[in-house]
Amino acid sequence: MSEIYKDGPLKGQASVHALISADAVKWLQHASKETGYSLERLVEISAEEAALSYAKSAKLLAGGAA
Repeated sequence: MSEIYKDGPLKGQASVHALISADAVKWLQHASKETGYSLERLVEISAEEAALSYAKSAKLLAGGAA
């Protein structure tokens, strides 16, 4: 389930509910202990990194930004 906010202070951001595999949860819990980041923040970082990686590979970034 997801929602992309169309206006207001969250405009352009999205709220996503995801089921994460048990193995990935173990890895995220380990990373959380190591980094001090919450599980939620680590998932957010992972989603942002995946989106950026895709944007780079699909040449979606304007002006050659990397």
